[in-house]
Amino acid sequence: MGYTLQMRDDGGSEEDREFDDLPTAAEITEECEDWVSGGEWGSDGAAVEVWWDLVDADGEEIDSGSEVVMVAPDHDALIAAAGGDTRCDHDWSAEGEGGCDQNPGVWATGGTSMVFRSHCTHCGLVRIERSTGSQRNPGEHDTVEYQMPTDDDA
Repeated sequence: MGYTLQMRDDGGSEEDREFDDLPTAAEITEECEDWVSGGEWGSDGAAVEVWWDLVDADGEEIDSGSEVVMVAPDHDALIAAAGGDTRCDHDWSAEGEGGCDQNPGVWATGGTSMVFRSHCTHCGLVRIERSTGSQRNPGEHDTVEYQMPTDDDA
C-alpha cells in the first residue's frame, strides 16, 4: 500500500511525495524541509509554513499538519550587497556598539525580540541581527543586515 504526502505553502505552490510505507513524523518534517530548500527565497532568509496532508492509496486522509521551515540567509550575498569583502575572515565584536555594560551591542525591542549589533575587527563591516524570539508572528523570522561603517560609526 502506498502513501502520498501532499504539501502546500501560502504562496500557492504544491508538491506531492510518494512513500511505500507509512512515513514517520520525522520523515514528513524532512520532506517538508527538502521541498522548501529547493525553492527561491531570496538572500534575506525566510520562515515558510508548509501545510501537509497524508493520504493512503485510496485517497483517504490519514493525517495532516504543518511545519515551519526556517531558510537561512545568504550571508555572502548580503555582505557583498553592503559593499563588504566576502573573503575577509570576519571576527565579530560588540565592543563599543552601545547597549549596556553587561551586554554590549544588545537591545531588547519588546516582548521576546532583540537586536544584536557587532562589527568586524578586521574590515569594520557592521552586522545587525534581529531576533524575533518565541513571540514571533506568522511568517516573521530572524534577520541579519550588513552595513559598511559610516563617519557616524567612528
